[in-house]
Amino acid sequence: MYTNKRIVKEMRASMEERKVPQEELGGETEREEYSFLQEVIKDEEGGRKRLKRGIFKATVYGAFLGIAASVSFCLFRPWLEPHFNDNPSKVEFPEDEEEKEGDGDAGGEADDGKKEEKKELDEDSYRRVLQNLNTEAARTKRCIVSVSSIADIAGQEKADSSAGILIADNGIELLVFSKIIDTKEGENIWITFSDGKHHMAAEKMRDYNLGFCVYAVARNEIEKDTWSGIELAQMGNSNLVENGEAVIILGRLFGADESVSYGVATAEEEYVDLADGRYRLISTNVAGAKQGSGAIFNRWGSLIGIISPTSIVEGNNGRISGYGISDIKDIVERLSNGTPVPYTGICGMDVTEELTEKGMPQGVYVKEIKPDSPAMAAGLQSGDVIIGIDGQNIVSLSNYHSILMQKSEGTLIKLQGCRQGAGDEYVEIEFSVTIGSRNNK
Repeated sequence: MYTNKRIVKEMRASMEERKVPQEELGGETEREEYSFLQEVIKDEEGGRKRLKRGIFKATVYGAFLGIAASVSFCLFRPWLEPHFNDNPSKVEFPEDEEEKEGDGDAGGEADDGKKEEKKELDEDSYRRVLQNLNTEAARTKRCIVSVSSIADIAGQEKADSSAGILIADNGIELLVFSKIIDTKEGENIWITFSDGKHHMAAEKMRDYNLGFCVYAVARNEIEKDTWSGIELAQMGNSNLVENGEAVIILGRLFGADESVSYGVATAEEEYVDLADGRYRLISTNVAGAKQGSGAIFNRWGSLIGIISPTSIVEGNNGRISGYGISDIKDIVERLSNGTPVPYTGICGMDVTEELTEKGMPQGVYVKEIKPDSPAMAAGLQSGDVIIGIDGQNIVSLSNYHSILMQKSEGTLIKLQGCRQGAGDEYVEIEFSVTIGSRNNK
């Protein structure tokens, strides 16, 4: 018994002895371990809070910056787009409005909406008219430029030159409408603005049928000072021009230096017949040369006519005339967008009521087929009468032109026509015509 008790006491004493260093050594370790664990747990909780606060701040700052960026973009978009946008906007001209009762004549009207009363002209009224014309001429002159093929811009050795009209701005380019300027090797097209600054231009699209071309000048290359002297031409309605109406004529009327002239419209029913259309002329009593170029404006400064060598009519005694803008507006629009003008090569005339009474079908009488044209390739001949396009009835040449202008180059169309047979009777015949263009000679 004693032995057992002694053994137990010794065992306890031994355990006590071993426990002391264990507590002394392990106690600090344990506290350090627990302290480490407590710090980690505390940091993790604080990190989550800081993370949440960081996310919240980032969200608020991001929203604020997003709103600020959106507002800034809206404010500066008109300035930024010309510098960074690679896609030009489509050029579209407004359609002519029909004259309403009470409206002023030829594209303008009195401030009260009533037709201006005609007063007897005296010295003072004549002076006022001239002052008004001078004011409008000074403004519209800003839309007239010079288009030249130049081999040496430093020496300004010009091979060919023409007046051009600032017709549109597509956001990337400033577009100039002019007669076609052919260039030779080593020559470039240069546009000279009203301040005398020269800028190289690229050809947008040309049409040899009327002899016009649209040239493009990069907007970002035009200096700020030059912009202050630039103004786009305001489209008028040439269908409302009356005989005796005052006009302003700007450009190279004699084929050389720019000039300004005043005159009156002298005729209402002069036309030029070309392939696929008939175009009204605005004729004036102002003298000019056959190689003249420029534009005709009404007394409100609206563009009503474009002067070109192809618009000169023989026998007009050297008077300036130009294509009525209303008749060629669709062509100007196509060229401004770099789109070829549809071409079939048919020169025709309206079948009059008198001819229909004699048995000729109503439609477009074919007077001539242009050589190497799509119409000639399709088998059309002089004397045929076109009565339809793709099932749409044709009653006049202007009707034919309007439908054709809705088509695209390379499109296959069906022309319904009539051809006179041996017994003088007309037989219906259909032609398959692939629409072409005359953007090349």
